[in-house]
Amino acid sequence: MKQTINILSNNVINQIAAGEVIQRPASVVKELIENAIDAQAENIHIIIKNSGKSFIQIIDDGKGMTKKDAEICFLKHTTSKIKSIDDIMEISTMGFRGEALASIASVSEVELKTKTEEDESGTVIHIDNSKIKKISKTAVNKGTSIIVKNMFFNIPARKKFLKSDKIETKHILETFIQIAIANHFVKFKLTNEGQTIYNLASENLKNRIISIFGKRYNQKILQIQEQTTIVSINGFLGNPLDAKKTRGEQFLYVNNRFIKSSYLNHAIKSSMEYMITKEQHPSYFIFLNISPKLIDINVHPNKTEVKFEDEKSIYQILKSACKRSIGLSPIQPSLDFSVEKSFEIPVHTQNSIPREPKLNINTNFNPFTQKTPQIKANNHNAQELFSEHNTEIIKQVINIDSRYAIFITHTDNSINMLDKKKAMERILYEKTIDLFNTQQPTSQFLIKPMKIALNIMDIEIIKDNVEIINKLGYQIQNIEHNSISISAIPNQMTKFNTQEVIEIFIEELKQSSNKINKELTNNIAKKIAYNNVAIKQNSDNIELHNLITQLMECETPFIGIDGKPCVINIEPNKFFN
Repeated sequence: MKQTINILSNNVINQIAAGEVIQRPASVVKELIENAIDAQAENIHIIIKNSGKSFIQIIDDGKGMTKKDAEICFLKHTTSKIKSIDDIMEISTMGFRGEALASIASVSEVELKTKTEEDESGTVIHIDNSKIKKISKTAVNKGTSIIVKNMFFNIPARKKFLKSDKIETKHILETFIQIAIANHFVKFKLTNEGQTIYNLASENLKNRIISIFGKRYNQKILQIQEQTTIVSINGFLGNPLDAKKTRGEQFLYVNNRFIKSSYLNHAIKSSMEYMITKEQHPSYFIFLNISPKLIDINVHPNKTEVKFEDEKSIYQILKSACKRSIGLSPIQPSLDFSVEKSFEIPVHTQNSIPREPKLNINTNFNPFTQKTPQIKANNHNAQELFSEHNTEIIKQVINIDSRYAIFITHTDNSINMLDKKKAMERILYEKTIDLFNTQQPTSQFLIKPMKIALNIMDIEIIKDNVEIINKLGYQIQNIEHNSISISAIPNQMTKFNTQEVIEIFIEELKQSSNKINKELTNNIAKKIAYNNVAIKQNSDNIELHNLITQLMECETPFIGIDGKPCVINIEPNKFFN
């Protein structure tokens, strides 16, 4: 019988491993920077060309390698970090499995130059498709320089799936920032297409955060520090009052390694309950230190996911530490006691009634159990009722409280319950959609340009979408390293917080891969409506009348933008027998 099971060649094995470890240019940058850090480098220079697809160079002044070490470092599972099984449980360095260099060499052309302090001359090695083509001596400073060229040149199918230069550069910047924050005592320089993007000095954590994200962070972060037998926590928490609509500035580390954890992110966010809305995202730069024996960092090839032995305890400790940090800080949060978004009948206390009225009530009828399609069917009637010929259709309006009101129509004396908040959201949503659909929106020019502070990742998104944002009526006058200047705002948007609106744009553009479409504009319009509606405690009849009139001019007046009703019609013949 013919043999069907084959032993794969080392080259094929390395290319399979490369598919797990090296997913894009940013993966190469991550692995090589981490190797330089493990080599105790004090200065690291990253040079990028063509978004890393054709050229990546990492230069460090670390310990370097001998000729023998340089020859074997590109072989599979060669590492200086592990000698026994027990070492795996105590590992604290960044890379340790010995896969990165072998994987990189299997999908690119590599040139390595390295020298130790003891050696008189250095070693240069040229590798192509995992094969060493040339080894020679060279004059070079102590440390290591690795050049990676023509990534995925031998795997066209993988190369085809790389994104645009802008997106790949964005991933490299994200990776760089994650590492630079954690290793703030290392000097970093990042050069992209000959332009210096970052030149970071050796500094403490707070100054490193300020160097990357701007001077505004000097007053906007709160120190967090907690020591327990399970985990120690230190770092900085963003002031809840400065929480943004974008998620960009959230950095969580375990034993100095950047991780992603929605569970622990929830712990941080829940510590700010009543201080931020569901749509807001606090910034944080938090480091958890825990015994390596109590975690498994090897869950994912990129080591960004961690499995904790006692995750629930860490959740509670982290939440408590964040609350304590906020409690000790001189901030004055504005508590949000707003009613939940679901349409509920409000509790309304009235004066005692001397005699109970006798009414025959249909106990089986509940207006709030009506399905959305039945409410939608009434939209056509609204257009007729509130047309130009029926401007006096509203007979009476009665304010109940800050959230709800009742209006009665002339035609059939029907009672309609109005959710004022949902009505305002519907009106604002449709006005915003109209603005997006306007070919030439009118703008209001500012006497002095407004400066909007953003991080460098958000700046890159703005650069990619200047034309789109300008088309909506904003005028971006200048783009700097950590901010943009706006000289004009659309007339319909002058009442809104421009910083928040720009952040909403950025967050949605992140999710849509920088493509404007109907779904994107709908999402942006909804978020603008949710975040810019404020209802008054007491509304007079004129205000209520105007609100109802504007609502009925909407394309979908009876349905809130969350799909729930904002007007419920109570027909007397159904409610009472």
